[in-house]
Amino acid sequence: MMSKQINVLTTTDLHGFIANQGDQPALALQGLKQKFSHSLLMDSGDFFVGNPLTTFFTTEMAVSPLVAYANKVGFDVMVPGNHDFDHGIAYLKEQVKHLDADYVCCNVFSEEGELIFPPFAIKEVAGIKLGVIGLLTSRMSMISDFEVTRGVVVKEALLELKKQVAALREQVDLVLVGYHGGLERDLATHSEINYATGEDEAYKLISQTEGIDGFSCGHQHRVNHGQLKQTLVVQCGYRGSYFGHLTFDFNEQTEVVKRQEEVLATNSLLPAQKGDFYKEEDYQKWLKESLDLTHLTEFLQEKYGRQHMGIFISLQGKSRQQVINSFTIPYGVRIYHLSLAEYQTLLKQDWTFKVEDYPAGAQDFVIMTNSYEVPEYRLTDQFVDNIFDEYSYYLKQHD
Repeated sequence: MMSKQINVLTTTDLHGFIANQGDQPALALQGLKQKFSHSLLMDSGDFFVGNPLTTFFTTEMAVSPLVAYANKVGFDVMVPGNHDFDHGIAYLKEQVKHLDADYVCCNVFSEEGELIFPPFAIKEVAGIKLGVIGLLTSRMSMISDFEVTRGVVVKEALLELKKQVAALREQVDLVLVGYHGGLERDLATHSEINYATGEDEAYKLISQTEGIDGFSCGHQHRVNHGQLKQTLVVQCGYRGSYFGHLTFDFNEQTEVVKRQEEVLATNSLLPAQKGDFYKEEDYQKWLKESLDLTHLTEFLQEKYGRQHMGIFISLQGKSRQQVINSFTIPYGVRIYHLSLAEYQTLLKQDWTFKVEDYPAGAQDFVIMTNSYEVPEYRLTDQFVDNIFDEYSYYLKQHD
């Protein structure tokens, strides 16, 4: 009896890392599909946004070079991540118009209740029908600013997923899901690894939905793979450093007789590929230009608005590159609650921007800063937001 093998290849959280210089594993994906026959390639989101280069693309070009990259790699199906909405739904729709891939998501709606993207795509590979459902984390309201998701309604992932799996199951030979969200439980031990906030719920989605053959998740920038019941699960890290590989063997009756998953390092794909999707000299010139800083504290006050919070920001200079370097990854800004004596020590330091907003006679002080020269035992909150990218978008919106 003859068998047929289908290869499902997955990526996630590339975050636009296709620079011409430095270590860029995502560039090696240009040769991925050529190495696997009978293959489908899907991406699970956070593709268009995530580093200064993508901010350059967004502010300087109507169509991001990441579109040309995606088309050259040969993605078949793509799913939005939370950061793909960071420049607004109109910008994302414009990029999608130029993609060769199907762009799908079953739980993102307009305020009028209409799906913004198709909920799924059906692709045929070597005579086998594959249905691919797109899904976004339910908790966009917790992790994205209202301004960038205006006009977008993200519904609960589980209910919408169940609807689409039921609609697809009898139409296709394989049901696949691309989910921009992470795992809340360990795939092997089933023990909790995250607080149950609803932001990451891949385990729940798979466990409570019958009929899913393959599930690609992301968002957490972690690497995982395993199997839950009959569902193969992969999570492929960050920046394209890894890709998922799901294999399904079919008999002549198009029944799956064997299934297996793995996550592979992208550096196993040789030879290395070059970029050249944009002009490097234009990017370097853009980095050296001065950034308008007149609205920086206003932006921070609006984004992290709290009563009577001071802002203390130290910058290396005024150029875009210097501002980028001033907000160190992963935590661009942090909030501290200081005593009077600790606050008085803070005041003696040199700051590029200093905003004091406290009632008369205050004895304790909530401050936001990008400096680490503050007592760590007073830290109350810290944020992974890309301050440079979001501030650049803020300027664009307030021109």
